[in-house]
Amino acid sequence: MKLLCKILVVTWIGLFLESGAFAITPDFTFTSGCLTTPTTLTSTTTPKDSILALLWDLDTDGQFDDASGEVVVWTFSSIGNHPVGLQAIALNGDIVAIYKDVPVAGVQALFSFSAGCMGEPVQFTDLSIAFADVVVLRTWNFGDGSPSVDIKNPVHTYTSTGTFNVSLWLITELGCQDSLINEIVMQPPPEITLVFTGDTATFHNDTILVEAAGNFDSVVWNGSVHSTLFMITSPGTYTVQVYKNECFTSSSFTIRDHPKDQAGIMTLFTPNGDGYNDLWVIKSLESLGACSVRVFDSWGSQVYQNDDYRNTWDGQSDKGALPSGPYYYVVSFSNGELYKGTVNILR
Repeated sequence: MKLLCKILVVTWIGLFLESGAFAITPDFTFTSGCLTTPTTLTSTTTPKDSILALLWDLDTDGQFDDASGEVVVWTFSSIGNHPVGLQAIALNGDIVAIYKDVPVAGVQALFSFSAGCMGEPVQFTDLSIAFADVVVLRTWNFGDGSPSVDIKNPVHTYTSTGTFNVSLWLITELGCQDSLINEIVMQPPPEITLVFTGDTATFHNDTILVEAAGNFDSVVWNGSVHSTLFMITSPGTYTVQVYKNECFTSSSFTIRDHPKDQAGIMTLFTPNGDGYNDLWVIKSLESLGACSVRVFDSWGSQVYQNDDYRNTWDGQSDKGALPSGPYYYVVSFSNGELYKGTVNILR
C-alpha cells in the first residue's frame, strides 16, 4: 500500500511539472534616493511558491553573483541609471532573468566663468548636472566678502586684484547636495598714457600725433585702427582701448577746431612732464597779446588766475597739481573779446 502511494505522488508531481504550472515571472521594485543613500531592491517575482532561488547582478557584469534573496540593500557608487539584473530559478529547474534600470538621483556641481578683470563684470554660468532630481536651491559665494546670491547665472564685479575662491552649493528636491570651489584670478586693467606730439587743438588744419604708451598687448583706436601711434587731422572725439590678458582700459578725448578768427584755445593738455603739451596754450596770444585767464573746477571754485597770461599754466593750482578732468575757463582780451569754454586735463 505504501509503495502504491509513493508511485501516485511521484506521478502527480511529474504531471504538474510537465503542465508548466511552475513557470515564473521575475520582477522587482526599488526605492529612489540620492547617491550614498542605500537602495532597497525587492523581488516581486510570481508565483512565490514556485521559486527555488533569487540571484542578483548589481555590477552589470552579467554574473548573478552579487547578492541573493528576496530583499537586497545596495549602495551604488555613482549617479545615473544602473542596469540591475534579477535571476529567478524555479522549482522545475527553469531559469529566467530580467534587467531594469535603477536610477540613482544626485547632482554634480559645475560652473564656468569669463575672464577675470578687476572692475569688469564677470559672468558665472551654472553647468551643474542633476539626475532624476531638480535643483531647488543654489548658493554662490564669490570669496571677496560680498553677500551670497541664489541666481543660476550671476554676474559679479571684483573691486580689487588677487585670487578668490568662488563656491557653488546645490540642494535638490530629494535633498541631494553637492558643492564646488574654483579659484578665479582678478587681473589689474592695463595702464595707458597718451603722448601728444603737437598741440591738442587743431588750428589751421594742424596735424596731431597721439601715441599710446604703457604695458599692454594690443591697442585699438576708434574701434578699428591697430597701432600705438594715431594721426589726427580733423576735430572730433577719439577713443582708444588697450588690452592685456583679456583685460582692457579705455580712454577718450575731444579735439576741437579753431578757425583763424577765433582764439585757438587748447581744449586738452597733458601736464605730465614728458615735454609734449605740458602747458595750456592760447595761440592767439601771438597776434592779440596777453590776456586775463580764470579757470574753475566742476563745483565753480576758481583754481587758477592770471591777469597777464603768457601760455605758462601747467595744470597747477595754489594747492598743487589738479587731477585729470574737465575745467571751465574765461579768457578776456584787452580788445574786449571774451571766450568761455572747457579745457580737459589728462595726466
